[in-house]
Amino acid sequence: MATRWNEPNAKWNDGSTWASASAESKIKRMTKLIKLGLSRFNIVGLIAYLQPIITKMTGNTTFTTLATKTTALGTAVTALETANTNYNAALATANQLMIVRDNAVITAENAAQDLAAGAEGVTKDPALLKSGGWDLVSGTTTPVGPMSAPANFHVTAGDNPGEVDAMCDPQKGVQTHIGEWATTPDGPWTQFYVGKKSSCAATGLTSGALGWFRMAAVGAAGRGPWAGPISKRVP
Repeated sequence: MATRWNEPNAKWNDGSTWASASAESKIKRMTKLIKLGLSRFNIVGLIAYLQPIITKMTGNTTFTTLATKTTALGTAVTALETANTNYNAALATANQLMIVRDNAVITAENAAQDLAAGAEGVTKDPALLKSGGWDLVSGTTTPVGPMSAPANFHVTAGDNPGEVDAMCDPQKGVQTHIGEWATTPDGPWTQFYVGKKSSCAATGLTSGALGWFRMAAVGAAGRGPWAGPISKRVP
């Protein structure tokens, strides 16, 4: 009978034996001593953790055979630093563009409100107003009286640095809400929101600064009194 290639203690032609499967299974795996745990770091922390290792491994006489791998790690960390710097720069640019966009929304809404008021000043005829492309309010046409100050007006930290959320209870007859902020309780005031919703965000503020915020409702009879000002430290 032919000898199987993996038969224990079988002989090569020169008389030597090959290791049996049972002998191989007895070889102990080397226990790892280095604790990495890289997942516990954010990007900045990972870079800070790896840089000293690269420094101490470079030129270390104990690890001369690992010079190529040490260099590879150094190159990878440098690339990571560059990528992170570029990302942060792009994020800052995106935040600035978001502020420009939000201001453009406010400008467009203000212009629409101004044009709508002008159209109603020219005519109250629904057919003529519709000919200008306007959607008309359904139901009663009796104007709601003057708006009261928005109830339960409060300001909380936003989702991003330099951002706060302002909100109040809904109020019947509101055509739009106006939100403003200032660095002092007496102003000067800067408008950050004009819109139908009773909740909004003020973005692009200075993190850590103390801001003052107020909100008013506008109805058919004009703008009502301000709710606030209330102070909030910008996150």
